[in-house]
Amino acid sequence: MSSFASWVQRHRFSWREFSVLVMIGALANIYFLTNYSPSIDDELAAVRSSSEVWISQGRFTIYLLETLLFPQASIPFSPYLFLVVMMALTQMLLVRAHGMMPSWRTNATFCLFITYPTWWLIEEFAANVPATGLGFFLVAAAMLLQAERQVATWRHFSRPDAVRLLAIGLLLALSAGAYQTLLVLFACGTIGMVLCRSIQSTDLFSWRQTFSQIFFGALCLLIGAVLYFVFNKLAMIITNTPPDYIGSFVRLENLKAPYWLVGSIAMYALKAYSGAAGLFGAAMPAAAVALICAAVAVTRARARTGVPHLLLFVVLLGAPFLLLLVTGPGLPLRAMVALPYVIWLSALLTLTFQRGAAWIVGVLVFAVFQLQIINLTSQYIVTATLAQQQDRVMGFEIGRRLLTLRGEDSVDKPIWLDTYGYDEQVNASLYATAETSTTRGSFFKWDFGNPVRISAYLRLLGFGPVRAVSPAERGAFTKQFEEMPVWPQEGSLRRSGDFYLLKLGKTPGVAHGGSLK
Repeated sequence: MSSFASWVQRHRFSWREFSVLVMIGALANIYFLTNYSPSIDDELAAVRSSSEVWISQGRFTIYLLETLLFPQASIPFSPYLFLVVMMALTQMLLVRAHGMMPSWRTNATFCLFITYPTWWLIEEFAANVPATGLGFFLVAAAMLLQAERQVATWRHFSRPDAVRLLAIGLLLALSAGAYQTLLVLFACGTIGMVLCRSIQSTDLFSWRQTFSQIFFGALCLLIGAVLYFVFNKLAMIITNTPPDYIGSFVRLENLKAPYWLVGSIAMYALKAYSGAAGLFGAAMPAAAVALICAAVAVTRARARTGVPHLLLFVVLLGAPFLLLLVTGPGLPLRAMVALPYVIWLSALLTLTFQRGAAWIVGVLVFAVFQLQIINLTSQYIVTATLAQQQDRVMGFEIGRRLLTLRGEDSVDKPIWLDTYGYDEQVNASLYATAETSTTRGSFFKWDFGNPVRISAYLRLLGFGPVRAVSPAERGAFTKQFEEMPVWPQEGSLRRSGDFYLLKLGKTPGVAHGGSLK
C-alpha cells in the first residue's frame, strides 16, 4: 500500500462523507449554480482577453487557474461547482486537523460554514470563486500538515520538520496567490487547532507547549508570506506586469492614531460577531448568543483548564481582525475570510464539548442562527435579482436604440460609446444587502457612469460592436451632452458622426468637467 493510500485510510476519508458534503454545498449555492448573476467587475472579466490583471493584483494563483481551467470566468455553474467540491474537501481536512472525525455534528457545522454571509460577498465575483475555493483547500491542507506535526515531539526540530515547514509555507504561498487574506485564516486555524487539541488531551495544560505550537504556526506563516512575495515578484517580472491597487488597501498612517484605530477595529468586530444590521444589511441577533454558548462550552470542557482555554478562544475571536491594523476598518467584509471559520469552530466546540441542558440550548441557538443566516442570504438573492433585472431592461433598451441609430452601417463597424453623468441615487430595495456588497450596484451608475464598464456590460448582453471611446476623445462632446436631456427621455442617446452619446445624469464626471465625490 502506498504512503498516500495509508494516509487516506488512517484518516478514514470516504466517498460517502465527500458526497454528503457536496450535496450540502450544492444546496447552499443553488442560486449561483442555477442562475447567471453578473455583478460589478464580472462584465470586465467577460470581455477581457488576458488574465494578467490578476498578477498586477498579486493573485498569481487566480491567473494560473483562469488560464488553465476557467478561461471565461464570468459564468454560472462551473466556477461554483468547483467551489463546492473544494469546500467539501476543505471541510474533510479541517475536521481531522482539529482532531475530530466526521459525524452529524461536523456536517451541521459545515452548513454554517458554507452559508455564512461572507461567502455571498465572495461569490458575487464569479472570476474570484474557483481560486478562493482552491485557496481555502490549500490552507486546510496546510493546517492538517501542521496538526500532524503537533502530535509529534516538540523538543527537537528534525529534518522531517524542516520539510514539513517548507511544504506548509508553499501551500500558504499558493493560497495567498488566490486571496491574500487567506493567510489570516491560517493564523486563526493555528489557534483553533491548539485549542481543540488541548481540550481533547488528557495531559495537564502547558503554556509552554501551547506557545511552542503557536510559534511553529507563526513560523509557517512567515515562510508562506516570504514565498508569496518571491513568487509574486517573479510573476510580475515574467509577465512584465506592474502592481495594481493592492497597495491602496495599506493605511499605515492609521498607526499614528492608535486609540482610534483599535477602537474602530473593536467596533467592527462587535458588529460582525453580533450580526449587526449595519454591517450585514439585516440583523442576526443569534450570532452573539451562539458565541456565548461556544465560550461556555470551552470553559466547561475540561476541569481546571477553563481559564486558559477561554483566553485562547478570546484570542481566536480577535485574530480575524489583525489585518485591520494595517488596512484600517474599511476592508470589505468579503475579505474577512476567517469569519466563517470562527463561526464553524464555535459551532464545533458547542456541539462536541457541551453537555446536558447546555448542549440542548446550544443546539437550539445555532439552529436559530442558521435560519437567520439563510433568511439574510435569501434577501440578498432578492436584492440581486431585482437590481440585475433593472439593469438588463435598461441595457437592452440602450442596445436597441444604438442599433437603430447605427442604421445602414456595417454590422462589424464599432459603435463608439461615450457617456455623460450618472444617477446619484442607489437602487432602492426593500430587502437587505451587506454594507460592502455590490449586489445593489448598477453597471450604469458604478464609477460615476464609466463608459468602459457600460460598454462591456452591453457587450455581455449581446451588443458586440459597442466599444468605449478613448479618454482623450471624451472631452470633445461635453457641449453636446449639456444640451441633451437625461435618459430615458427622447434625445438622451444620439449619434455624432461615428460616436454615440448617452446622457445618464445631470452631474458630469471628471472627463466632462466634473469632480470625483
